[in-house]
Amino acid sequence: MKYGDRVMTPLWAASDMIRFFDPSGVVLEPFRGTGVFTSLCPSWKWCEIDEGRDFLDWTESVNWIMSNPPYSKLRKVWNHAATLSENIVFLIPLRNYFSGYGFIEEGLAYGGIKHIRLYGTGSRLGFPMGNAIGALHWKQGYTGPTTWSKGPTKPVSTPKESNA
Repeated sequence: MKYGDRVMTPLWAASDMIRFFDPSGVVLEPFRGTGVFTSLCPSWKWCEIDEGRDFLDWTESVNWIMSNPPYSKLRKVWNHAATLSENIVFLIPLRNYFSGYGFIEEGLAYGGIKHIRLYGTGSRLGFPMGNAIGALHWKQGYTGPTTWSKGPTKPVSTPKESNA
């Protein structure tokens, strides 16, 4: 892993992502880290390489994948996620997707980005970079417009588990 790959999602951002995107059915958190998403939604399936569950070995289809993936492996893990799920939401520096035309083409072949939820710069989330950070929702087969919104400007309360 490279520097910047292990940045933990703040509870308030994970809470907002879950509330805003409202994933349903079988949900996978492929890079659990300290478990912020699964602490809010304990029924979610998860992977964490440090705990012997490598996402790149996962083969079970799911309805949603939601995570803050390692940025240096973003394209590789996104391509794997695209074989497993009809909805992918990754919290990433926007430049990590938009700076590579080939990656954009792969996203369009999958469907498209349905929504981008902005969270400000990395420093606002406690990340070691100042780039714009957003949660991108790719939806398989989606051909409509991409909508944008801003996340909360301050921490929000946590939701109840959405997949009871």
